[in-house]
Amino acid sequence: RVLFRSNKKYYSQFFYLLAVLPALLYFSSCTYDYFEDETNYIVYVPKADENKRTDTYNIKDLSIFIYNDELYKERYSYTPFTENPRSKLGNFNFRLYPGTYNVYCFTNLEDILFQDLNTYSTARFDLQKSTDGTYYKEPSAIYVEYKTPTIQFPGPVVSDTAFFERKYVGRICIAFKNLYKLESSLTYTNIKKIEIEASGIGVTQYLSALTDSVNTRSSRNDASDIMRLSAETFLVKYKDFEFGVQNYYFPSPDLSGEGYVQPMELKLTFFDQSGNAVSFLKIPFIEKTGIPIVLHMNETRIIEVDGNNIQILKLDDLEPWNPIIEDEDDVSGCKSKRVS
Repeated sequence: RVLFRSNKKYYSQFFYLLAVLPALLYFSSCTYDYFEDETNYIVYVPKADENKRTDTYNIKDLSIFIYNDELYKERYSYTPFTENPRSKLGNFNFRLYPGTYNVYCFTNLEDILFQDLNTYSTARFDLQKSTDGTYYKEPSAIYVEYKTPTIQFPGPVVSDTAFFERKYVGRICIAFKNLYKLESSLTYTNIKKIEIEASGIGVTQYLSALTDSVNTRSSRNDASDIMRLSAETFLVKYKDFEFGVQNYYFPSPDLSGEGYVQPMELKLTFFDQSGNAVSFLKIPFIEKTGIPIVLHMNETRIIEVDGNNIQILKLDDLEPWNPIIEDEDDVSGCKSKRVS
């Protein structure tokens, strides 16, 4: 009889466990408690896919940040992206709780410093400063993709593609002709390089202000912030201009409202073959009416300098400019060198 009671107690406990086990599994699934290797969000990067990469279609680095109010996931990978079988095919997998997220994918992040990444409202990346801290350096040709996936449960795996076809930075090209009207020595053969001091520029980019190519604005740390750039001159086939230079910039900061600061201005110094400064030129980045020009993400502006006449145009058709010269570091077709 004692044995029967003991077995009865055992069977009661066993059937109780059978009864509550489905409930435990149900509540576990409702809290979205996945196993570590389970995926519900994928970022596919074709330029990291070993089956699609070529000498001209590729990236060297990848950074992915996923936010709700705080940094929820981060991922870093580098060519040849072989940390696992999925990444070899360009698939970067994540396990997220239900909700909507802000996802930022970056590549080509040379000379860029990420700051305060833990909180979405403070996360940003900055231009790198010179060793003595007196100026900022030119950014690299940064590419960014911004996604806002919504994860549901139950629901299918959500997948986004980061093509990396549109640059975050804007580009300013300067084409020159008839510079003898300014100074007789200002010819292509006499000029070795042009150094540019840019004021009124953005030096930091908050992720929360990085959305699309029209509305994205960078920020300034101080009204006196300057960026110094050094550009090698090259022959151009743009219209009838003789030679040119080009450099990258963050998208313009906000130039309206209470935070209005002076518009961008470029101060050019021309150096001869011996390294001597032979002439100077100041170019305000404004319309003829005096309205500041906003440089957008992935936008090319060209400054035409024809002697004393200067005009600034938006270059929608890049073909007249891009085939000028080959640069193994940049498929844009323009050659530049950053100040070190």
